[in-house]
Amino acid sequence: MAIINQFSSRDHVTIRNSILRTIKNGLYQQGVAEPNVGPGSDFYDVAVSLANELTAIGANAVIKCDAQMPDTATNDEENPNGDQDLSRFAKVLKIEPQPATGSVGFVIIEASATSPIAVDTELTDEIGQRYKVTVGGNYDNGEAVPVAAISGGESTNREEGEVLRWASAPPYCSDKVTVDVGGFVNGADAEDSEALRQRIYAKLQVPPGSGDWEQVAETAEESTNSVQKAFVYSAVQGPSTCDVAVAAAPTATNKSREVASPILDGTIVPYTTGKLAKYGHLNVTTVADEPADVSIGLSLPEAPTANPPGPGGGWIDGTPWPRPDAVSAFSCKVTAVTSTTVFTVNAALPPSPNVTHIMWLSPYEWKLYKAVVVDVSGTSGAYVITLDRPFVGITTDCFIMPECENAQTYVDALLAQFALMGPGEKTDNVSALIRGFRHPPPSTSWPYSLGPHLLQAVSNSSDDVAAAQFFYRSDGGYGLTGSAGTVVPEMPALTEHPPLIFVPRHIAFYRIPS
Repeated sequence: MAIINQFSSRDHVTIRNSILRTIKNGLYQQGVAEPNVGPGSDFYDVAVSLANELTAIGANAVIKCDAQMPDTATNDEENPNGDQDLSRFAKVLKIEPQPATGSVGFVIIEASATSPIAVDTELTDEIGQRYKVTVGGNYDNGEAVPVAAISGGESTNREEGEVLRWASAPPYCSDKVTVDVGGFVNGADAEDSEALRQRIYAKLQVPPGSGDWEQVAETAEESTNSVQKAFVYSAVQGPSTCDVAVAAAPTATNKSREVASPILDGTIVPYTTGKLAKYGHLNVTTVADEPADVSIGLSLPEAPTANPPGPGGGWIDGTPWPRPDAVSAFSCKVTAVTSTTVFTVNAALPPSPNVTHIMWLSPYEWKLYKAVVVDVSGTSGAYVITLDRPFVGITTDCFIMPECENAQTYVDALLAQFALMGPGEKTDNVSALIRGFRHPPPSTSWPYSLGPHLLQAVSNSSDDVAAAQFFYRSDGGYGLTGSAGTVVPEMPALTEHPPLIFVPRHIAFYRIPS
């Protein structure tokens, strides 16, 4: 029996030739010695006409078959009234696409006297998005007032210091407020097709039911679109217990994976515990961010100014700077800052003024800065460099790296891989880990170590990456040099505390010595 791995249809030429071959063989059997079925004959014209019609039918059949399969079904995201084949497939599995959710945070008020502020009092941001006060009360000047977005989407996330205005200012209050430390977080756009597809895969691959870990994770994930993924630790605190840790998706400017307490306590916990009341103890937490520093060596095409000359398309300079000495330093850090254009780098060798091109990936706004070194002083391990343009916000411990042509591609690939990492374990107790290890296990999905998956993402991002290897990895405390070994998140202080998850902080790429 033939196994069909992929449905396909024949093109019009194949169908036409098949029809003509059948007619020709039939005429032979009727005694016609030299049947004319070539171009210009009636048979040929009929075969062409039929082939054209059948080709359209076949092509439509392929499209319809693809629309029924979870790996090829799509939604018309531009037109809600268009085909929604993926959502239709999801509904069969009782999976509903997640709507957009709004952010949460605090604002600092300006008031001439204690002001009574009612719950649901509205504010707007500069683009007209609406927010409301979630906890009413009497607030003094400079106090923080909790708010949540009425509007939905990632655009409701606001940075610290941004200004919002009251729709109708409360008594004694200025008409404006400022976003408090930490900003507004956890706003998320409506679930896109690929995120929905991943939830379909998860349900098909490991069907949830009977209160197993798959059902626990699914329940937590469907509580709000602010949850990117839920992780389950079955019986980690003993029989009839279950720990759940929810992670938020990082954004373009904020790589935190923590879910804000108003969303966690106000939505996720009551929804999850209400649906899973069978557990004697259900502990639902967020994850806790653990900053990770990574420097990676890359083998890229050499610059035309290198000795010997290279083809270009990789390193910008013939002698890329800085480079770690691979003895006492495996990354090149900023050790002192005079200004955004003048700072000290712990490089072993000096740069070349007006020649050396460098880069810095800001861990504050996640923007890749590039500049040319125009002056240098100091000594080995403490070179003071001056740039032709500022590195806005640079601080000590930031990684400086040599400029390469496709740096943004490598950065995007690495950050995308960090976004698909999960939290570590909650205990190293062997007895508890018999059942209480993290689900899903990192060997199948959502890895938690600073491991080869990061190198693979960079290697696969562009054909110009011939090789990639770790120079340095750190969890902010423990550091590991070289590619051997693994770095995993620390354990929480107590088992009931949130598990730790790596989030990117200082990142750099360096030339692998030849």
